[in-house]
Amino acid sequence: MRMVFMAYITGTLEAVDFYCEAFNATKMCFKASDDDNYYAHVEIAINDQLVLSLCEKEYCGRSFTNGDSMEFWLTFDDEQSLNKAYKVLKENAEINYPLAPCEWSKAAAGLKDKYGIQWLLNVF
Repeated sequence: MRMVFMAYITGTLEAVDFYCEAFNATKMCFKASDDDNYYAHVEIAINDQLVLSLCEKEYCGRSFTNGDSMEFWLTFDDEQSLNKAYKVLKENAEINYPLAPCEWSKAAAGLKDKYGIQWLLNVF
């Protein structure tokens, strides 16, 4: 079994490149038609491991509310990768707590990015 998270957002065209830059990730993108200005489904892989899928909210015909009941918790192998991701993700983000040492990690940060996704970033 494997687990992949699906995030329903507005702005998938921009978000895909944003997350690929933050995590040095690769992407597979699918549009419903050639003239769509959004992605119906995107898969984002980090180190060849699928970790996140995105879908344009309006495409799936359901109602969604951005909430605080879930966040993506990423543990990085090194501080350089953590710092790069934080630098990108903090752009127009709501910072819950800035990147700094904490009780369980050499460096950790929490934020809600400009697409409404909650992130907990840390390194051991």
